[in-house]
Amino acid sequence: MNLNEFRIEHSTLMEHYQFLERELEGIYAALSGKHFYIGLMDVEKFSISKVIRMVQEQEKIHNKRIISDTEYEDIKYICQRRNFWTHNCYTAMGFDRKTEGPKKETDIRQLYDDIRAAEQLRELLFNRKMELFNEMKEKEIF
Repeated sequence: MNLNEFRIEHSTLMEHYQFLERELEGIYAALSGKHFYIGLMDVEKFSISKVIRMVQEQEKIHNKRIISDTEYEDIKYICQRRNFWTHNCYTAMGFDRKTEGPKKETDIRQLYDDIRAAEQLRELLFNRKMELFNEMKEKEIF
């Protein structure tokens, strides 16, 4: 993998992370009981960790489980990986002088594993958000 290929895959991963955050924000907004746009505005400037806590709080308030404990653990793990890829990958990973890509095959495998995990969680959270939207639409809350 050369540097340009790494940057493309890294960018793909960051895209998944951004949409993951947006799905969590959408879940919060749907659960908040507020107009959807107002609910989104409530959380748009918060960290992903805070949004997760706010979703959990809304689940308790409404006695409605959207995300399981296991899924929350997956989200927390992905947040840790997100922090690495966002803040440390270029300084913590070794890069080959010839290819300019990651030196270690394990780093490349980890990148692809993290892409798959983020993509799967993104899809799961999107589906949960859409289920909430459909419930809101049926109840004419939207």
